[in-house]
Amino acid sequence: MRLEEIYDRYGDKLFHYLTIKLNSANDAEDVLQEVFLRFARYSIRWRLVRNVEAFVFRAARNEANRFARRNMKRGVGPRNAAELAATMREMTEGPDQAATEMLTGALARLPEKQREVIVLKIFEGLTFKQIASVCGLSINTAASRYRYGLAGLRSLMEGKDEGT
Repeated sequence: MRLEEIYDRYGDKLFHYLTIKLNSANDAEDVLQEVFLRFARYSIRWRLVRNVEAFVFRAARNEANRFARRNMKRGVGPRNAAELAATMREMTEGPDQAATEMLTGALARLPEKQREVIVLKIFEGLTFKQIASVCGLSINTAASRYRYGLAGLRSLMEGKDEGT
């Protein structure tokens, strides 16, 4: 698969994933650019990959983590749940705006590890096997994080969480 084909097939999905992971469209653009620069530099490596989708998401995740570590060293911490919910609302369209706001708010309040698995599974359409590869987990751990994340979403959406 050529680099252009990878970008055409996965660019939008990666941008969506990175925007939620980094809570910033601008940061997501920077990281996505770096991911594709790396792909261009090391084209031999990704041409030998069996599961291209899992590979590109893993590369994006790794680059996002490097970006976040660099920001932490510069004193730029992660954004709060309200900011993340606002970012997700901007990217999510639905017929019922109130339900969309409730869902994105609840999703933003989940632990990051659960939120990441849910985003990869529901929004990006990856399988548990691919998610396990992307996140460096076992398939069972990916499925468990998904299950616990859905339970947490359900609880938050029903208002059972303390503080709601």
